[in-house]
Amino acid sequence: MYLLVILIPLLSAVGSGLGGRYLGKKGAGLLSSVWVLASSLLSFVLCYEILINGSTVYIELGRWIESDLLITNFGLQFDMVTAVMLIVVTTISGLVHVYSTSYMREDPHLPRFMSYLSLFTFFMLVLVTSNNYVQLFIGWEGVGLCSYLLINFWFTRIQANKAAIKAMLINRIGDIGLMLAIILIWKEFGVVDYCSLFSALSPSSACTWICILLTIGAVGKSAQLGLHTWLPDAMEGPTPVSALIHAATMVTAGVFLIIRSAPLFDYSPTATIIVGLVGSLTAFFAATVGLVQSDIKKVIAYSTCSQLGYMVMACGTYSCLSSLYHLLTHAFFKALLFLGAGSIIHALLDEQDLRKMGGIIRGLPLTYVLMLIGSLSLAGFPYLSGFYSKDLILELTYNNYCLISIYWLASITAFLTAFYSFRLIYLSFVSKPNLTRISAQHLQEADWNLLAPLLVLAIGSILVGYLAQNMVFAPGVRPLPLVPTIVSLAPVIMSVTGILLVFILRPYIIYYITRPSIYGFLFYAWEFNQIANYYIGSTVWKFGHIVSYRTIDRGVLEILGPTGIAQFMVDRTKELSSLQSGLLFNYALMMLVGTAIALKYLVLI
Repeated sequence: MYLLVILIPLLSAVGSGLGGRYLGKKGAGLLSSVWVLASSLLSFVLCYEILINGSTVYIELGRWIESDLLITNFGLQFDMVTAVMLIVVTTISGLVHVYSTSYMREDPHLPRFMSYLSLFTFFMLVLVTSNNYVQLFIGWEGVGLCSYLLINFWFTRIQANKAAIKAMLINRIGDIGLMLAIILIWKEFGVVDYCSLFSALSPSSACTWICILLTIGAVGKSAQLGLHTWLPDAMEGPTPVSALIHAATMVTAGVFLIIRSAPLFDYSPTATIIVGLVGSLTAFFAATVGLVQSDIKKVIAYSTCSQLGYMVMACGTYSCLSSLYHLLTHAFFKALLFLGAGSIIHALLDEQDLRKMGGIIRGLPLTYVLMLIGSLSLAGFPYLSGFYSKDLILELTYNNYCLISIYWLASITAFLTAFYSFRLIYLSFVSKPNLTRISAQHLQEADWNLLAPLLVLAIGSILVGYLAQNMVFAPGVRPLPLVPTIVSLAPVIMSVTGILLVFILRPYIIYYITRPSIYGFLFYAWEFNQIANYYIGSTVWKFGHIVSYRTIDRGVLEILGPTGIAQFMVDRTKELSSLQSGLLFNYALMMLVGTAIALKYLVLI
């Protein structure tokens, strides 16, 4: 049963990919959806069994690498962290599969799309169930490959090509960090499996460097500040891909890496502080950028970046379980928001600009309710899923962190999150209609294949936060930080204030109260792309031009080649050829001189 959870998505990928032309679009969609949902049901059974037994299950599948230097097995590890991740990955993936059968039904390449989704799910399951870092790295690279395939699914679009290549290249930076961390772990400890490694740990400088390299890996995969620029561009893929990447798979892989490596970070306070700082700055940065975006998918994308910052920040407070808790709740309301946005785009004939929407509540009342639930949960409205996990993170940050300013930065981020969440609701549903006539005529609710997954996710966005407390935290073990009342109420006050400001002051308040330069600075995401392109990229290009072209190609190689040795030989050859004058007198003179030199040489001998 443990193996079936992982193998079923692989079988679904192979069946849909190789048998798609025989099954047809409907057959491939039905096959992959049923199989991944079956994997989801098995995940709940496994989760129940693991939590009831209260112990970790280890499965050795066989020896992989065996040498004097390294011994590595193919193995699986099922503990509480794995159980939660299995539920997140398979449940969200199953609902996305069902949603895709309707959303992509007009696409002739639906079987290929379903195959990619299932393969994406398989590699994520390999990543979360592995019992060693080498096997984790296989899943890590597989997830990156599938993200490239899905972002570039519509490969005839140049923007999709660029976005996929950008995601792949930026993630290479994180991949190199993880690879170097694995090499350093093997060099220092001689093992790469979790159990042997964590039992052999001791305070050392090596632990700090390993944790820093692991952090680089997580920063790349989870789109943290500095390596985040690929995430908004990933919106070029179909909307179901965005939901799967942002809610359940790729971006959560980096957070999972830190959670799984928590024993290592316990021995490195320096790396832990770095993790907390990176997370808090990312959360604030992405929230400020989300305030002014006009593309509905980009608003939700930057909210993902911000919430991932919260998760990473929680890991920086030595509370990885609260990070896992927020990862679980976030998966449901973020998938709800993305799939809800997909329903809006579908109803408006592929329109994504919030400024060209407005008043669609009349045609999409059910979608409005579902999006409202997702936005309230994202904003941390009391007693919804996001409220439980986000408030816990903020309280732990206040209680445990050496830099109290991070708590207030995160609280301000909670205000900004509520503001941009309901700015999206206001612009799309409530404001004055700005629809085209054709969009207004076709405005109607989607079919039940699209709405059924949204209803399930809405229920999860309401209840998961409350129900999952005893799953993530054992009964009586849930951290209850002792903080002042104002500290515990501050996030709620911030969130409610942000929601009210949207409707009182109108969503364009950000544009009116800031200068155009500041508005542009936020709209272009703090100019990170411009800095990367025009400063870093341009500098590297100029340096490469000077070194490779001027110094090497037109310099050293020219000296060693056409303008150097070769030219020297040509010049000497010309000098020798000038002796061939064609005059008998010159030849007789050279013979006479040569004979005289030879005779003198013989006499001297």
